Parts: sequence; C-alpha cells; structure tokens
Amino acid sequence: MIQTARSKAAFAREHLQALHIGSEVTRWFRKERESNVLSVTPENVIAALNKAGISYVLMGTHGLNGYRDEARATQDVDVLVVKKDVRKAIRTLEKTFPYLEVVENSAVARFFNPATQKVAIDVMKPSSEGIRLVFRHTIPVGKSHRIPDLEMALISKFLAMTSPNRKPPRRVQDAADFMNMVAHNRKTLDLEKLYRLADKARPHSNAEIARFIDEIDAGRTIKVD
Repeated sequence: MIQTARSKAAFAREHLQALHIGSEVTRWFRKERESNVLSVTPENVIAALNKAGISYVLMGTHGLNGYRDEARATQDVDVLVVKKDVRKAIRTLEKTFPYLEVVENSAVARFFNPATQKVAIDVMKPSSEGIRLVFRHTIPVGKSHRIPDLEMALISKFLAMTSPNRKPPRRVQDAADFMNMVAHNRKTLDLEKLYRLADKARPHSNAEIARFIDEIDAGRTIKVD
C-alpha cells in the first residue's frame, strides 16, 4: 500500500516510465506494420480523455506495466470509463482518432485499425461486478490518470486468465503477467484484501486464487485450465 507522499511520487515515476517504455516499443513495431496509427498511444488517449473531463481508469498492459519487473508492449490501449461518461468517451476518441473504426457491444467499444483489423483502443464499460469493483480500488498516477491498485490489478488478470471466453494464447499471457506481478510485489501484496476482492468479483473464487499464490510462492508455474 502506498502511504507516503514520497512513495506515491516514486510509484508515479515508475509507472510513467513503464508507460513510456511500453508505448515506445509499440510505436517502433508500428512504424513498419501500422504507420497509420502511430499517434494512437496511451499518452494521447489519456490526454484526450483528460481534456474532455472524462472519468476513467487506465487498464490492460499499459495500466499494469508498473507492477511488472519490466515493461512490455501491447497492441491496444484499454480504458475503463464510468457509465455516465461512456458515450462522451466514445465521441471524444472518435474525434481524436477519426481514422479508426468503432464496433460496439454491451461490454466494450472497440476502435479498430481498418487497414489491419487490429484493435487500437478498447473503451471498457462497467458491465459486470468484477469490472465495477475497479473504480473503488484505484491509485492516482500524479495528476495524470488512475490505475487499479495492486490487488485489483491482480484480480483483473485473474478474471481474464480464468475466463472460458478468453482465447488460450491470451490466457497464457495473462497467467505470465499474474505470476510476474505477484513475484515482483510479493512483500507488499495484501493477501487478505486480494482474497476478499476475488470473492466480490466472482463468488467463491478465493480458494482458486489462493492456490495460484501458493504455486508462485513455491516457484512453480501456475496452470490455467
């Protein structure tokens, strides 16, 4: 838990550094493959949403990179937006990135690169209890944006890697992220809070996540069915 002004400032610096590294790696890959979407960066998405006064939480790899021992790249920028601001967020990002195509369902509005059909931005809607829970467990990154706190970040990864609708390669990556985040933050991880959030996000799941923690503590690879 971040308690002092100094530790808050240090965390913000570490997160922003990880955000920058992940963003730059993604831009490097896109120079040759998707040069038409080079401006779709987490920094630009954050700036557009902040300017519009939208309440959101930065999710996905860009939101969690600061909890890893090293940053990694990702194809898209994920933001979870409060219900009252969802429509405004979609309009804002459509105006900011007019060359992207939008496909929307009850859970998410996806902004695609029409040239490759790859997702560039996901506007996540608070469509489930597990997702709504995020808003109550966030950490501010300076005056820029919010991200899930450590325990909530792990719950988000846990829900993703155990979802039957998630494609197997993505679930494997989620599991790798989960293991990395636990190992890298083990001394500060609040297990009581983690298990409590697990049951709130998906009832009766605390035993499963506890088993994963035990496996990681023992130096073993967790297995996702």
